[in-house]
Amino acid sequence: MSEAVITQLAAQMMWLVLLLSLPVVVVASVVGILVSLVQALTQIQDQTIQFLIKLLAVAVTLAATYHWMGDVLVNYTLRSFDQIGRMRS
Repeated sequence: MSEAVITQLAAQMMWLVLLLSLPVVVVASVVGILVSLVQALTQIQDQTIQFLIKLLAVAVTLAATYHWMGDVLVNYTLRSFDQIGRMRS
């Protein structure tokens, strides 16, 4: 396998990790900021509220995007194996 193909697959993998983690990270960040703002305005300082709401938001996001994430991962895996197969023939 040539170095160019390995570099290309590694670069695609890094972009894929960024793309697949982005929805969860964005939702967790936005929910965390909003809950912190509400807690600051109401002077409620319970950390479990923020954790629970953020956990539920992340779970809903994962449930909503798992099919898309799976499709993207399977397509990348198939492309990678196809590239590896072409290099061996």
